[in-house]
Amino acid sequence: FFFALRDRMQNILRRMQAVIGRPASHAVRFGTRIEGAPNTTEFSLFTTDSAGKTISAWHDIPYKTSSPATFNYINEIPKATLAKMEISTKVEHNPIRQDVKKGKLRYFTYDMGTNGIPFNYGMLPQTFEDPNEVHPDTGCVGDADPIDVVELTGAPLDMGGIYQVKVLGCLAMIDEGETDWKLIAINAADPRAAKLDTVADWAKLPGGQEQLDQVVQWFKMYKTTDGKPENSFAFGGQYKDRDYALGIIEEVHHHWQNLLAGKINNKKGWWFPKQ
Repeated sequence: FFFALRDRMQNILRRMQAVIGRPASHAVRFGTRIEGAPNTTEFSLFTTDSAGKTISAWHDIPYKTSSPATFNYINEIPKATLAKMEISTKVEHNPIRQDVKKGKLRYFTYDMGTNGIPFNYGMLPQTFEDPNEVHPDTGCVGDADPIDVVELTGAPLDMGGIYQVKVLGCLAMIDEGETDWKLIAINAADPRAAKLDTVADWAKLPGGQEQLDQVVQWFKMYKTTDGKPENSFAFGGQYKDRDYALGIIEEVHHHWQNLLAGKINNKKGWWFPKQ
């Protein structure tokens, strides 16, 4: 099992290394730099600028693009993989690392027959869910992380890749008493993107509603195989539309601005560049 995981991570790393400088849908002014071996606690994937300087994917990449409802997205976990990778919010320059619990690397153990997580998963830069503010629509505080993004198009995206995505809506997951927003988005380079504006549009595509149902099911159940209870959702687990999601994005961007301005107590040690 672990040898198979190692081989899969090595294949992902080869794809990551190949993507540096690729034009396509990546922001070409950014690249990546890898330190450490995969499947170790030393593995780190850093973001670099066009001069090769290490920057923060969380803080230094603009959250917005010039196109309506389109944002820059950092892919942390490629579709159909098992390693729980995420931006390290408390480490200098905020590299992507594998999550560790009690000294052990974390992997998803919940299986929906999709050979790993059934979508691409990552975050929007320059966002933060305030752990001190109760959201009026969920009754819970934020989870103290950048806002999460579920990217629905079929192909696995590169770990650490920066893509422009079109936001279609969102889910409001409640995770151990905290609001954990899940933006629903698609790669703006997908040929269908121009004609899709909302989750309702996606649901009309062949297999679209089944995929949306699968997303809800996965977030509800994925912790249960680790002995934890099911996650719950605000709004009865129903998706909110694009306009609502765009409002949430502006809220969490404002919270990020407050974090950098010192208006949110940094007792947990989140790392950000000196102002």
